[in-house]
Amino acid sequence: MNNSEENIFARERAIKYIGISKKTETEVIRKLKGLKVTPSVIDDEIEYLKDLGFIDDNSYAKSYVKQCEKLLNYSIYEITNKLLQKGISSSIIEENINDLRYNGYEKRVIDKLYNGKLKAMDDTKKKMYLYRRGFKLNEA
Repeated sequence: MNNSEENIFARERAIKYIGISKKTETEVIRKLKGLKVTPSVIDDEIEYLKDLGFIDDNSYAKSYVKQCEKLLNYSIYEITNKLLQKGISSSIIEENINDLRYNGYEKRVIDKLYNGKLKAMDDTKKKMYLYRRGFKLNEA
């Protein structure tokens, strides 16, 4: 496969992969490496996809944090770890979760868990559950 054929192959696969759901830069790189695309072609295609706006880690982190805030019962620690696993940089993560730290997000999640899933547990089990999930015990 010559370089231009490899570029076309990589671009088609990356766009198809991104078309299923939003992906981070790292996820697309991992996918292309798994398809045995050469590093120089990967770099070219990542830049191309960034220029088109198909890959934007900041936008991805922002929507992920909003989704967690509305739908999921994750601690800030869990959100941070999940974004790190997806290859988002620490600075982008901090920028996007800062609001959660100061708007009482974890307190609301803990209250929701106490009134739902944890209602039947004794206090020790509740605290252990929250600790394992990354919540600070002094907030529980």
